[in-house]
Amino acid sequence: MTTSNKAEFKQLMLNRRNLYHFFARFFQKEIDEEFFESLRHIEFPAEREENALTEFQDALLRLNEYFEYDAGETLDDLAADYAKTFLGAGSADGAAAFPYESVYTSPKRIMMQDAWNQVCDIYETKGIERNEAANELLEDHIAMEMEFMAYLCDETSQYTETLAGLEEQREFLNKHLLNWAPEFCLDIKVHADTEFYRMVGQLTTGFLQLDSFILDKMITERKSRKVVTKSYQISRNKMNEILHELQSEYRIYAPKHIPDRGMWENDGLIRYQEISTLEEIVTGRQSDFSPKEVIYPVSQTIFTFDENSCQETITRDPKGIIIFARPCDINGLKRLDNMFLANGGMSDIYYKRMRDKVKIFMMECEQSWEHCYCVSMGTNKTENYSVGWRLHEDIIKVRVKDAEFIDYFENEREINYEPSFIEENERKVRVPEIKDTKHLRTIFELPFWKEYNDTCISCGGCNTVCPTCSCFDTVDYLNQENSRKGERRRIWSSCMLQDFSKTAGGNIARKFPEQMMRFKTMHKVYDYNARFGGNEHMCVGCGRCIQRCPEDISFADTINRLSDEVDKLNRPKLRSSIGE
Repeated sequence: MTTSNKAEFKQLMLNRRNLYHFFARFFQKEIDEEFFESLRHIEFPAEREENALTEFQDALLRLNEYFEYDAGETLDDLAADYAKTFLGAGSADGAAAFPYESVYTSPKRIMMQDAWNQVCDIYETKGIERNEAANELLEDHIAMEMEFMAYLCDETSQYTETLAGLEEQREFLNKHLLNWAPEFCLDIKVHADTEFYRMVGQLTTGFLQLDSFILDKMITERKSRKVVTKSYQISRNKMNEILHELQSEYRIYAPKHIPDRGMWENDGLIRYQEISTLEEIVTGRQSDFSPKEVIYPVSQTIFTFDENSCQETITRDPKGIIIFARPCDINGLKRLDNMFLANGGMSDIYYKRMRDKVKIFMMECEQSWEHCYCVSMGTNKTENYSVGWRLHEDIIKVRVKDAEFIDYFENEREINYEPSFIEENERKVRVPEIKDTKHLRTIFELPFWKEYNDTCISCGGCNTVCPTCSCFDTVDYLNQENSRKGERRRIWSSCMLQDFSKTAGGNIARKFPEQMMRFKTMHKVYDYNARFGGNEHMCVGCGRCIQRCPEDISFADTINRLSDEVDKLNRPKLRSSIGE
């Protein structure tokens, strides 16, 4: 079972969706004449190679034989057997194959236990509510769980980035179907009087086992897919055609000129916006803001609420995301990944939902900008991209590393091209090497921090443009005064704001700019490094904070001044002897 192109993959997802709908129908209610007749005319491919790996093949043969050799079972017989087998009707001891996960996974074998709570939470996270046809079924009923698998198949078929969707399907299948459905289907064999429902039990187990095999194979294929690296040159017109094609599956973001905006200049602001043509991408000037706001919005609604309930806000845009970014910003995104996905063993779901959709198109730097010091921070190079571009020449050069995009360039001229990177910045920074944690107290008390009380105005502008700052506030907004309806948002915040460290009772831990600047600096060049393995620093040297500061404070100079002081602390003290 391979899916060599997107059309085949989408068709497979739709086929699996239909099969889950089909199997759910067996358990939703009694078999009616319409469904029974449709079964009679369905032809299942019993000879597929994958079928032989599970009992699905034997079950398919059994189904075909059921209709070839009439078992003499009427719809009334099947209705009575449904009530007996799944509802315990007519059973002296009330025993039956009750189709609920809680019955098979709880110690007391009763309904509405932990499994029911878990699937309710999962459905709620997806914003799914039961329809009228399923009003009498609890959420962990086998039909409901199969309908949810159908939903996941349909959802995955619509998204460009499919691995996360496949893994989500596999997790639900293994945790909430295969962990109890095989035992349930064995009980069907015990309690059913008709050959039809005994056959359904075997067919269901075989299908679930087969689908687990298919999911494992698709996930393995995607994870082990070879990295295909090819380079091409294309015309600017062809580049626009490719962008147009990509727009059918992706939203494309790049640095774009916004007129009549900006702090100091009259020529507008460069900010990451959705683009559709090459001409909209600004290559000759550094963007004023980083690309982080594409996947980590300035203001993001988490859920809406009223006096009775709340509803999580979930973006259902099926398109993936392409971000044109320079090496320092790609490295900055890696820092954000650590903060949101690998910090304390828990992933931030709101960030992850967006991040899973992202493909990076790296833009070659045309030059080192005035305030850049990426070389000093080791962020001037990266290999973490799907496609690398040289956009600032008449002929576009491109290096494709992700097989997802090879087809877009297959008819173009292949060349030998590797992106070049900035090797030297005019601005140099020396990162402090704090060898002994005993020096931290001395560092905190260095006199030069107090100078920022006279220069820094605590506006937070440096944090706003920084590609690695990740702090936010969580705020409830009411629709109107005295209303009980509103929404909870998370909004960018800044460690350089005085109220950032304010706690209950009104205490402010860092009241003065000297304390805020010290906290930010140490976080950027020491704390993050110590927390995440010691191989990289949080600051990526883009220099936007220097350009943004209304008081012309250079963060690069701050780091260098700290390094000078740390060097003094690291020097060995000279010993003197009495009488020498």
